[in-house]
Amino acid sequence: MKQKLLLTLFTPRQAQCKLLLLYFILSTCAAAATTRYVSTTGSSVPPYTTWATASDSIQKCINICNDGDTVIVANGIYKESLIINSAITLMGSGMDSCVIDGRGLSANTIDCRNKINIIGFNIIGRGVSSVDEEGIVTHNYSINIKSCFISKCADGIYFGKSSGTIDGVIMRDINTGVFTFCGSDTCKPVIKNSIIVLRNVFAADDGIINFYDGQPTILNNIIIGPRQNTPQGIDNWYVKRLVAKNNLIAGFQENINAGGIYDSSFIINNVLRDQFSEENSYASISNPNSRSYIRNNIITNNVKGIYVGSYTPNSDYNIFWNNEVHVNNGSVFGANDIFADPMFVKDTVAKSLSYDYHLQKYSPGIDAGDKLIQDVDGSRSDIGMYGGPGGTSYIYLNLPPKPPVNFHSSYDSSKIIISWNKYSEADFSHYNIYRSVINNFIPDSSNLYCQTDTSYFIDKLPPIKEKLYYRVTAVDSAGNKSIPGEQIVITITNTGEPLIEIVGEYNLYQNYPNPFNPATTIPFRIKERSYVKVMAYDIKGELITTLVNETKESGYYEVEFNAGGLASGIYLYRIEVIGKGSIPVYMDMKKMIYLK
Repeated sequence: MKQKLLLTLFTPRQAQCKLLLLYFILSTCAAAATTRYVSTTGSSVPPYTTWATASDSIQKCINICNDGDTVIVANGIYKESLIINSAITLMGSGMDSCVIDGRGLSANTIDCRNKINIIGFNIIGRGVSSVDEEGIVTHNYSINIKSCFISKCADGIYFGKSSGTIDGVIMRDINTGVFTFCGSDTCKPVIKNSIIVLRNVFAADDGIINFYDGQPTILNNIIIGPRQNTPQGIDNWYVKRLVAKNNLIAGFQENINAGGIYDSSFIINNVLRDQFSEENSYASISNPNSRSYIRNNIITNNVKGIYVGSYTPNSDYNIFWNNEVHVNNGSVFGANDIFADPMFVKDTVAKSLSYDYHLQKYSPGIDAGDKLIQDVDGSRSDIGMYGGPGGTSYIYLNLPPKPPVNFHSSYDSSKIIISWNKYSEADFSHYNIYRSVINNFIPDSSNLYCQTDTSYFIDKLPPIKEKLYYRVTAVDSAGNKSIPGEQIVITITNTGEPLIEIVGEYNLYQNYPNPFNPATTIPFRIKERSYVKVMAYDIKGELITTLVNETKESGYYEVEFNAGGLASGIYLYRIEVIGKGSIPVYMDMKKMIYLK
C-alpha cells in the first residue's frame, strides 16, 4: 500500500485553523514581537495592533514593522506591490481569497530585502511583457514561502542567494516558475510540494532554473511545460549538486538538464515524460555526468529517454516505456532496468492535469526499485513518483483493462483480418471477440464468438449477403473486462467483396471507480466530430461543474471528476453532443456515488 499527495488541500475552516496554530507558534517563540493587522476596511492610523485598528494597506503596515513582527492580512483584494525591509512574517488568510494584485504596478509584486516568511496569499504579478517581472523576489536573503498562488509574471519566484524553502506553492500563467541564483556552493534552496504550470506561449521558459553554484533540492513537485518552445523542466547552469526526488516533470525539450551540474546529482523516484524535441542532445534527462545517480524513475512517452554525452551515469532500476529512443547509448542501461508498461491508473498527457500516475496492481514497478531504497512502510521501493521514502501508503487498484483501440482491417478472397493495438499491461489475459447480425448490439455471452491472446483475429467471409457486426473487449487475469472497442461492420457486396467499416457510436459509460473517493473517471465515446459538453450535478440537479465544453474529434475519451470538498452522496453526470448544423445528436445521464 503506497500513497503520496503532492499538495495537501484544506477546506477554508481547516486552513484557518492551521494558520491560527502557526500564528500561535510564531507568537510564542517571539513574545517580544508585535502582531499587526491589515483589512480592506482598515484605516491609515498606526500602530495597527488590533482588527479594530487595522491598516487599510499592507505596505503601510509593513513600513512601521520591526524585525520579528507578524502582519496578518484579512481576506480581500489589495492593489499593491510591496517592498519589505524588516525581517517579518507576512500571513494572508488563504491563497484563494487574500489577493495581492500587482497588475500594472512595479515589476516585482513582493520585493524581499530581509529574511521574510510569506504564507497564504494569491499573488498576481505585473504581467508577462518583460523578463524582469517577478511575483516574489529576494537577492540576498533566505525567505520562506508557503501555501501561496502566484500568476501573471515572467518569474514566479526569483530566489537570489537564498537557502530558504518554497513549500506548497501553485504557479500558473507564468513563463518561469522558480529562478535560483546562488553564487555560493553553501546556498541550499528547497522547492517542494508545489505545482508549476507554464504558459502555453512562445515566451515560456523553464520550470525551475538553478544558476551558478548552489545545492538545490527539488521534492514532490509537479512541473508541466506546454510541450512547445519550452526548454527545460529543471535547468542547471554550473550548479554543484542537485537532488530531484518524487517529481512529475513533463512537456519540455529537456525535462532535466543535468549537463550543467559539475559535482553530483540524485535523480530518484520521478516520472519523466512527454519530452518532445528532436534535437540530438536533448532528452528527458540530458547529459548526466559520471556522478549522476539515476534510480527508480519512470521514463515514458519521450522522443529520447536519456541522452548520454561524454560520461556514463550511474543509472539503474528505471522503467523505460513508449520512448522513440530509450537511451542514445545502450551501455547506460542498468542490469535491473525494466522495459514495460508501468501500468499507471490513468495514463494521459500530463499537461492536461487530468492524470493519475499511481501504479495499478500487477505493475512491474511495484517493489522493483533499488534494493537500498525503501518505501515508508519498510518494503523495497516502488519505481515512480510515489515510491521511496518520499511516498506514503495507498491501495493498488486492480482496474479493468483499457478498451482495444486503433482498429485496422484487410481481406482476401475468403477471409477478413481485423487487428488493433496490442495490450501492454502485465496482467493481460486475452481478448473476447463478439459477433452479431444486429447493429449496435450489446456484447454478452449470447454473442461471444471466440477468444484470442493475439491482437488480431481472422474470420471466414459468410457465403450469403449480409451485414456482420463485431466488438472486441480486453480481459485481464482477474477476469476484469474492458468496455468494448469500436464496432466493426462487415458488409458483403454484390461482387462478394466485403465492405469493412469501423464505427464508434455515441456513448456515455459508467464512471470508474464507483463508488469513489474523491476522484473518478467518466468515459465517453463520440461517433464523429461534434461539440461536446459533460457536466456534473448534485442530486437536486444543480450544476456543480462543466468538465468538457469543446469540439471533439471522433473517438474514446475520459474526463476526471474530483468531488473533494463535497458531501458524500449520489451525484449525476450528463453528456450533450451537438452535431453538424447545430443539431443535438446524443444526450445521456448517469449516477455516481461519492463515499468519503
